[in-house]
Amino acid sequence: MKGKKSKVNRLFGIAIFALVVYLAISSMVLQVDITSYQNKLDSLEQQCAEQEIENAQLDARIEEGADYDYVIRTAREKLGLIFPEEQVFYNASGNQ
Repeated sequence: MKGKKSKVNRLFGIAIFALVVYLAISSMVLQVDITSYQNKLDSLEQQCAEQEIENAQLDARIEEGADYDYVIRTAREKLGLIFPEEQVFYNASGNQ
């Protein structure tokens, strides 16, 4: 009888040890995930702050009124627009 109890106690001890090891490893993995997500959150908060500053600058420009030269420059550079009477020539040789 004592041999069976000893085996059961030993198996129970091994099971408890395995559970503790599993929980320790899971805890470490979760801590790494938390750190990673915290870094990602910090990065996104920084991007959000930068975007809010840019939005405030753009709102200030809107409040000032549209600067004609700024509108033309933006239309040309960002949108590739031209005036109807303009002629655009492209250098096909690739040299500028």
